[in-house]
Amino acid sequence: MKYKDFIKEIKSKNKASSFYMVVNVTAGLVTVLLAVWMISLFRQGEAAKEHLIGICAAICICQILKAVFYAMGIWKAHYAAYHSLADIRMDIVNHMKKLPIRFFQKKKTGDLSNIINHDVEQVEIFLAHAQPEIFISILMVLSISAALFIIDCRTGLAMFIPIPVIIVYQNLCTRFQSKIMNTYVKSTKEMNEDLVEYIGTMPAIKAYSDEEKRTSLVLQHMKDYIKWVKNMMLSISCPQSIGQLIMEIGIVLVVIVGSSRMVNGDLPVTSFILCIVLANLCITSVMKYMSFHHANIVLGSSAASIYTVMSETPKEEYPALLNLRSGDVELRNVSFSYDNRDEALHDVSLTFRENTVNALVGSSGSGKSTIANLIMGFWKTGKGTVSIGGQDIARMNSRDLSTLVSIVQQESFLFNTTIAENIRIGKKNATIDEVIAVAKMARIHDMVQALPDGYNTIVGEGGAKLSGGEKQRISIARIMLKNSPIIILDEATAAIDPHNEYLIQEAISNLSRGKTVISIAHHLRTIVNADQIAVMDDGKVAAAGTHHELVQNCPLYTDMVRAQDEVDNWEIKERIL
Repeated sequence: MKYKDFIKEIKSKNKASSFYMVVNVTAGLVTVLLAVWMISLFRQGEAAKEHLIGICAAICICQILKAVFYAMGIWKAHYAAYHSLADIRMDIVNHMKKLPIRFFQKKKTGDLSNIINHDVEQVEIFLAHAQPEIFISILMVLSISAALFIIDCRTGLAMFIPIPVIIVYQNLCTRFQSKIMNTYVKSTKEMNEDLVEYIGTMPAIKAYSDEEKRTSLVLQHMKDYIKWVKNMMLSISCPQSIGQLIMEIGIVLVVIVGSSRMVNGDLPVTSFILCIVLANLCITSVMKYMSFHHANIVLGSSAASIYTVMSETPKEEYPALLNLRSGDVELRNVSFSYDNRDEALHDVSLTFRENTVNALVGSSGSGKSTIANLIMGFWKTGKGTVSIGGQDIARMNSRDLSTLVSIVQQESFLFNTTIAENIRIGKKNATIDEVIAVAKMARIHDMVQALPDGYNTIVGEGGAKLSGGEKQRISIARIMLKNSPIIILDEATAAIDPHNEYLIQEAISNLSRGKTVISIAHHLRTIVNADQIAVMDDGKVAAAGTHHELVQNCPLYTDMVRAQDEVDNWEIKERIL
């Protein structure tokens, strides 16, 4: 869908309310005509009692219809607006689920949060408030134009002499307001991004106290935001004042032309009065249109932000495999770059045999995690193929791939719900007995039982109420419940105390039984019994084999083992001078 079509689709949500607004405007104009007719009857001395009663009753009916249909139109507009909000947000969320990981690395969390909350909210403001009023204003201007020209062509022309001027003026103002709006939107996004990052890094900010500069930067962006809000409101209010002054010229011209024709006997007094009343209504409608016109600009800016997400090409989905099966995981001549310039992997060929334990070792940035990301399908290879059981994962359904592969990462994320529900993410319809069974295997059951609410304990945002080791074991229990045949361990025991490391190693042993395991490890002692160890160096495979083979044939691996031994035996010694 193109951007213009996206805007049209948003604006077309209010079709139902348009009918009610037409009746509302018609009833309002009929009321004016009836009032002028009553004045005409009085002036001609023909105002009989039955006439007055009938006209007053008709005016009352018109006013009631006007109020009722206006209320129904606004209700329909709000109904459409809030349904649109829900639909757009659901569309964004569902679309983001299909997007590749690279999209989320380009977009900041604060930016996406601003789009889903603030920008989508502007759609509701336009549909529920601005669009009905704009529609009424345009309808009023068109109806009054027709009425004025029917009553007296010259007086109608006099009223609309300022119209070309106001149209040109409005277009110039729109360009100016659009620039102000773009800067305001940019300022809003920067402030939201900074606030999200600021809240997330509060422990580090408090640790550095007066030395950190993030607080002053966030406050400065808030001040910039306030400045651009003021500029935006000024860019709206000033043009409206000047626009009203231009339109008031039309009233003056109606009075001059109408009174001149009335003196010459070409225009009845009642028609002259009606022209003045209609001219005032026309000016009111034009000013209302101008006051709500900025909502069009806001909508355009917000829709452009929403479109940056919706226009992203999702990952191509393939039909689910009828005979989904595991097998060897093979990387064949794989090259990959995150930025399309520097290669993170270069011509890598590796095979991880089914039901074997494999390890990836090497210095930071050597390509270990990149291999894991490619096997998980988070990124597409630049060159070469990644396959499972002979099936290229690039042509595999994402649900099928998720069924085959699971990952335990260094930092496990838990949702702000109960421990049981966090484990059930691995299998949404799991019974509590199944949850407890995997919790025991993950060595987390005793800890959970010691909590006052047990498995119904709320873990807090990101698992804030639990330690790193406890979160890691819950994550392992989750993957045990999922029961994928291929397990990737991405430094699962890094930065964990010895006691938790022991428990996690036990949990991993239970998790790995009968699985194809690919472990990314810095602690070499944890992988010495692996069936295969691949040594990565600067995006290439330096060597692959068992621990004993690599110690004898790979100098890089031998150096890594020696360095690990030195770290394990390192002691702080006090030297007395």
